[in-house]
Amino acid sequence: MSWEETKMFFSVLPSSPAWHRLKTQCLIPLILGVFLFFPGTAAIVFCEVIHIGISPQTVPNANINDALAAIKIWTQNAARANGIESAFEVAIIDSPTELRDGLDNQQLEIVSIPTHNIVQLNFRLDTIFVSVPTGSFPVRYALVAHRNNTITTPRDLENSTVVIPRGDFMQLAEIWFDAYVQEYGYTPESSFLTKRTDSEDVFKAGMQVFFRQIDAAVIPRNALNRMGKRNPQIQNDLFIIGESTPLIPIVLIVRPSWQTPLRHAMETVLSELHTTPLGKQVLAVFHCSRLEKHPITVLEPTLSFLRNQKKITQQTGDNEQK
Repeated sequence: MSWEETKMFFSVLPSSPAWHRLKTQCLIPLILGVFLFFPGTAAIVFCEVIHIGISPQTVPNANINDALAAIKIWTQNAARANGIESAFEVAIIDSPTELRDGLDNQQLEIVSIPTHNIVQLNFRLDTIFVSVPTGSFPVRYALVAHRNNTITTPRDLENSTVVIPRGDFMQLAEIWFDAYVQEYGYTPESSFLTKRTDSEDVFKAGMQVFFRQIDAAVIPRNALNRMGKRNPQIQNDLFIIGESTPLIPIVLIVRPSWQTPLRHAMETVLSELHTTPLGKQVLAVFHCSRLEKHPITVLEPTLSFLRNQKKITQQTGDNEQK
């Protein structure tokens, strides 16, 4: 591509005010000049701009600059490997409303968000990409305490400290914990205990309970199993008070109204990320082993839990106002 052609290409990039109003921490425009080849056919050139929005909640304990740098490297190399010519704009967007509006207004093609933000979307989804963590999946959260603390139910947590880390796949942990204590008559705003979310390491939170530095913690059941395999004493001393149903905390959405040949090429790239070294590096940023395309029905148990919890919270609020 010549310099004059490059300048012309930049001149047609979208510049709508709505897009520029998105509050992003970083924006990376990438221009890639290669061709897509299909066996037995001539080369096909795609001249589109792909806008990717990433919620910072999906990379909770990663440096945002490192995350975007990894995505930049993946985009460049994956596009070359698959022969895609396109412009990529990758943005960290910290507002669920702006992510939703970006999809609704066709300003974003791909979005990585926590599952609880899906209930706010205004259009029908047929398929989604699920971020699959290393280990068991879907995720089960466990409220754990030390056996010697004589804590067996949430009622025993009065005046205690519970830590809910912001680590891997913990996006629904606090929502589940609030739902769990509500079963025992406590509202999420209740001051019967001290709830902290300052720990970013799931294993650190588990070890704090083990050494009795805190009273209890919410961690993935799979993490607890791994800790127990490393040290059987942990498995003996940590007591599971309550456990969630299987939940899917993170999803990647490809906008349904985006229907071009490039969309299908990108879906293939996303599905095959785990098969290449560079793809594995990007998946590592999101702490997952692969992306899997599923019908939206795979989320029904998680969405049902979220809708039910929202309904209970609203009813509790209404009762308090009466």
